[in-house]
Amino acid sequence: MSDLFGLEKPHKISDGDEVAHLITVYDVAVLGIVRGMLEDENIPYLVRERGTGAAMRIITGFSMFGTDVYVPTHALETAKALVAGLEDAEITFVDDEGNEISVEDAAEEASEEED
Repeated sequence: MSDLFGLEKPHKISDGDEVAHLITVYDVAVLGIVRGMLEDENIPYLVRERGTGAAMRIITGFSMFGTDVYVPTHALETAKALVAGLEDAEITFVDDEGNEISVEDAAEEASEEED
């Protein structure tokens, strides 16, 4: 199945630069963090939506299929060290008093405010 979407084919960032899979993220905030860390270290990267993820992100604002990030093979170890632990990262919000709250609590508070 992954052959259908081209996930097994070698990709290139520039001539002669083969890339390796770094991380798959399922949250746009985590993707932004990964991109920022790679850009800060001047590591080029490719971002590829899985399946129909690009269309899903446009229509619904998120993709349940995930987004793959690729980096040059020569920078893979450095990039792995940068993003270590982000695959299981949990996004938290800060309320008006400065207390951290979970995504679920933030969504609940937002729905209560709408009522």
